[in-house]
Amino acid sequence: MAFSDDTRNELARVIPTARCCRLTELYALYELDGFLFGSHNQYLDFNNSSPLVARKILKLVKGLYPDFPTQTLVVKSRSRRTQMCTVRILGRVSAERIYGDFKKLSVKKDSGIPRKKCCRRAYLRGAFLSRGSITNPEKTYHLEISTEQTMLADKILTIILSLGLEAGITHRKGSLVVYMKDGQQIVNLLNLMGAHGALLHFENIRVMKDMRNQINRLVNCETANVDKTVNAALKQLEHIKTLEEHIGLEELPPKLAQVARVRLENPYASLQELGELMIPKMSKSGINYRLRQIREMAQQLDNLDPKS
Repeated sequence: MAFSDDTRNELARVIPTARCCRLTELYALYELDGFLFGSHNQYLDFNNSSPLVARKILKLVKGLYPDFPTQTLVVKSRSRRTQMCTVRILGRVSAERIYGDFKKLSVKKDSGIPRKKCCRRAYLRGAFLSRGSITNPEKTYHLEISTEQTMLADKILTIILSLGLEAGITHRKGSLVVYMKDGQQIVNLLNLMGAHGALLHFENIRVMKDMRNQINRLVNCETANVDKTVNAALKQLEHIKTLEEHIGLEELPPKLAQVARVRLENPYASLQELGELMIPKMSKSGINYRLRQIREMAQQLDNLDPKS
């Protein structure tokens, strides 16, 4: 099963304890995929493609309004690959009562978002269950909630921002998409919505990816350092052989001759390793200084470019 489906199924099992949160989550499901219709408002529908989410909607309705008549419909496509589940509230009195309760929810006048933090979390959970998706973190970090209504997209974004999270909004094929691409922000939102199983799975993958990236960076850095050391050593060997051919190493000052011989015997050793092989031992800077002297002498003899 896809990670997005797993996350949705987990959230479908989360039932808030507070009445205000249950009603707010139900309102989010209605705002994004619900309808009040009929010549006299005799039906109120909640639509969702997931049977588990439809079951949650029914559970929320029955918990809030145990005596209200309901009907559950399942419509499958011709290919039978997709389906739409509808939880329908029957009767004008029942439908208008629920719709009226939605409008009585405690919200901020300026933004229309729930006043209570717990209700804002419940609204986002309902919005995700209705129109949300999350990409498998093995591939990339991306969570989104889409809607065709500008007002709802702005509302969802405002709620996310009010909870201290970061998100963006974009247009895609006639829809507005509120999205997150930062791994930590997605983890925080999963936590706020109550998807703790999905959060742990996401975090495990994120840690493994970070470790792999860190190892790759270290390997690349080490490879670059090795390449640099080898290239420098080849240049040094070239200079030493120039001196050996023109004047002979025995004609060099003793300290230079010793460094030259140690380098010839250990062509791939680092400067620090060369220093350890000297008798007496020599510092890295001391080895580097003498190799630089050898280079300058070789350049004078062979008329090499001073920058080589």
